[in-house]
Amino acid sequence: MKKIYIAALFGLLITVPAKAYLACPYVVPMPSITASSAPLINSEPTPLAGEADKKNCDSGYAWGFSTKTNVNVYAAEHITKDQILKAREMRRFGTFDNRDPLIQNYRNSGYDRGHMAPSGDMGDYESQVKTFVPQNLVPQTRQLNSGKWNWIENQTRQMAVQNSEVYVVTGPYFQGRTKKVGKDNLWVPYATWKAIYIPSLKQAGVYFCRNTQKPICYIQTVAFFTEKTGIDPFPTLAHSIKEQKPNFPKMGKYQKKSNSPGKHQRYNY
Repeated sequence: MKKIYIAALFGLLITVPAKAYLACPYVVPMPSITASSAPLINSEPTPLAGEADKKNCDSGYAWGFSTKTNVNVYAAEHITKDQILKAREMRRFGTFDNRDPLIQNYRNSGYDRGHMAPSGDMGDYESQVKTFVPQNLVPQTRQLNSGKWNWIENQTRQMAVQNSEVYVVTGPYFQGRTKKVGKDNLWVPYATWKAIYIPSLKQAGVYFCRNTQKPICYIQTVAFFTEKTGIDPFPTLAHSIKEQKPNFPKMGKYQKKSNSPGKHQRYNY
């Protein structure tokens, strides 16, 4: 089966000056280099890297967006313990602008407006509001968005609290014949994925979820995920970290009751 790949954050920044790349606080920092080292920016883009023709490093997270697919390509975050503790004490701010033509495509589409960077990660008003832009969205089934995906988002926040900080890259994956919705033909992902790197543990891994009415999610090593999808969410990490099996909360622990509204789980976005 022919696969269509959407590249993640770091492979997409090939056209961004190195200074701007390093200034974005949501990406995994580059290792120390010398003048004789390889270029800072990866010169070999993964398939469809050029389709992320809109990129932004703004309050709370960085995103890439494709005007071909009309959906998010990646969302990159640096999530800290302090940030999550603040988010837990805040009311959720931000709503979708239903006047926005891209937002209107989700109406009666049968799909949720799935955040790639969730508002529940954000510890201030400005950042929360900016997660509701269409450039941060992909069509997700209600079953995935409000179920296992919401659980994964909560587990990611808990990892940040337990380990002081995590780096996260989230995005869609397209495979085979792609369904499109709305008058602007928004591409519906075959799956969505969330890659997590925990600096204190030197550990990384990926949650990979089928975007169906009966979603199935897997935990994968970064190396396996890259091999199967062509996406490397953390190209600056050592290969030994990418090959290591992550000790992430397992999907078997997921329970539907865990998604009921609560103090720490009210963000289903």
